[in-house]
Amino acid sequence: MNFLCKAQMYLNSVVSTVNSLSGMVMSDKLKGNTETQYKIIVTLIDFEKEISGFITDIKLDEELPQIVLISKRKFININSRLISHLEKNQFQDCCLKNLITILKLENETLKKEIQL
Repeated sequence: MNFLCKAQMYLNSVVSTVNSLSGMVMSDKLKGNTETQYKIIVTLIDFEKEISGFITDIKLDEELPQIVLISKRKFININSRLISHLEKNQFQDCCLKNLITILKLENETLKKEIQL
């Protein structure tokens, strides 16, 4: 299997991981457990930031532009669902409000990157 195939598999697996983390946050099991939700969201954001840096460093946006575009769109959708969930539940925790802001900024960044 060549480099680009493995890179595509890696991108897909990171998107899947981020989606799973988001699902964990929105699960009934963690309802009311803001500390754990916070930790999971921070991990999710870290994954997104790391993959963004990886894409840039390895120049995957030049090698696999469609796959990178699809991945970024998926991140936007995942983040949007997570933002809606957090806002819907009206978490009053200041830390979670900060994470909502970070997720919104991440989505803005991804949208700008997609436009380029």
